[in-house]
Amino acid sequence: MPENSAGLARRHASHYADVHLLLRQGDDILMSRRRQQQVFPGMWQVPAGLMEEGEPARAAAAREFAEETSATVDPDHLRFVHLMHHVSTGSGSRRIAFFFETDRWHGSIGNPERDKCEGWEWRKASSLPEPLPPYLAVALQHIADGTPYSEYAWPVHTAPCSAKIPVSP
Repeated sequence: MPENSAGLARRHASHYADVHLLLRQGDDILMSRRRQQQVFPGMWQVPAGLMEEGEPARAAAAREFAEETSATVDPDHLRFVHLMHHVSTGSGSRRIAFFFETDRWHGSIGNPERDKCEGWEWRKASSLPEPLPPYLAVALQHIADGTPYSEYAWPVHTAPCSAKIPVSP
């Protein structure tokens, strides 16, 4: 985690970084319903997970996809489509979420993590299943609208946005 800057009272922000992969086939997106997990149980999700130490975002998305589906994607074929800075409504953790998409994969889609998801299905992007984790529903709408960046579920900031700087007479 980031440490204090030398001699400064400020602390650098620490966040989880997660990756999401929208695998597309025409108007369909690959999705699965989460089993009774601690966070977002019974909700629909795309292949996703946390980045590991020293791992670039596209490589993390490809790794997570392989772990969750048994199929593979080439990180060089992943297109960045959205970045969301959010607070998880499930865990309260601060997160930076990278969203990538591709329509190219290798192998058969399987379900090696049967304890975490019910299996993968192609779902219409134009009529997504419910329920979705709230942040994902918002991110997918932004992606559909072509919005590259969003913020979600941050508490209202009540402090003044700029400090008054004393002026010498």
